[in-house]
Amino acid sequence: MSTPLKDRKEIDVEAGPISDALAMRILARRLPKAELHMHFLGSIRPSFPFTSNHPRSVAADYVNANGFFSGLRDVAASLLTTDMFEAATLRVLEDAMNCGCRHVEMFSTPGELRHSPVPLADALKAMGCAFDQMKRHVGLTGGLILETDRADDPKAGINMVHDAMRARDAGVPVVGIGNDGAFIHPVLQYAPAFELAKKNGFRTTCHICTPQDVLDGLQMPLDRVDHAYDLKGRPDLIEKYKAAGLSITSCVTACCFMGPGQFKQPTDHPTDELRRSGIPICLGTDDPAFFQTDLTQEYFLAQQTYGWTRQDMLDMAMASLEMAWIDGDDRERRLAAWRAEGAGTLADPRTSKGPIH
Repeated sequence: MSTPLKDRKEIDVEAGPISDALAMRILARRLPKAELHMHFLGSIRPSFPFTSNHPRSVAADYVNANGFFSGLRDVAASLLTTDMFEAATLRVLEDAMNCGCRHVEMFSTPGELRHSPVPLADALKAMGCAFDQMKRHVGLTGGLILETDRADDPKAGINMVHDAMRARDAGVPVVGIGNDGAFIHPVLQYAPAFELAKKNGFRTTCHICTPQDVLDGLQMPLDRVDHAYDLKGRPDLIEKYKAAGLSITSCVTACCFMGPGQFKQPTDHPTDELRRSGIPICLGTDDPAFFQTDLTQEYFLAQQTYGWTRQDMLDMAMASLEMAWIDGDDRERRLAAWRAEGAGTLADPRTSKGPIH
């Protein structure tokens, strides 16, 4: 029988820790973390107020990969002004920060953005303004990763790197170069673009999405890779990736959403196998508006799937921040502050100041 309300003492009601089930949900949202694998066009939620009659497929029904990529182009076509680009970027960054993100690196593919009537240089500048606002007002760090598209002629990758250089010279926070798109051309054909990017001071990452990609990735001038799920069950290749100093961004929901024939259950995804191997790995959302997810959901899904402890959750969050491309003298200061904040939440996730007494 429960204690009558009039006989309850406030100190007794407040005493004790919260349940572990609730703690995991709160930690999934609250832990300081980085989002290193999200795509701009696929992150714009249905609530964004497009003011045109242009086709728009944000979070529309998923049919297949071709429809998905077509939907991304439709989103770009609906961004009609620089103000819309800036506002949409702010929305995406706010969503990420509300999931605990302290740093965001956001993919943008110039080939897709050119479906907007806004000139690419102006669109990128507007997106950069949004990043600047978030850094100035709430301390969020990060920037854009411009991507080559595997559906394009590999020579177009060189032009894309020049787009990135011009944007950076104009003050846009372009932090790296990436690669995505339908698997039309072998990823190794884009190596010259990545070599040019490295020569000009950009970090590099690449979507590794086929068994051949996993082999080719070791021959590319890369700082990290995205997906790389075909490393599953290949400790020999995992060791080669570790020796090459490569880290991995992992998107469980996106893979299960687009490839249920390969990933019948989240347990089929190798995120935890890679984590336990010691290779640096972090969780990402990919295209969260299309795949009905956010970074909080990704952390909680992984915790439930792999049975992670609170410490495992913290370790994954810290790994994401350590993998982030954060430059400047304050990198170690920021990382130390985030570690302290994260550690403070473990005993009782309601506070980052340590256990409640």
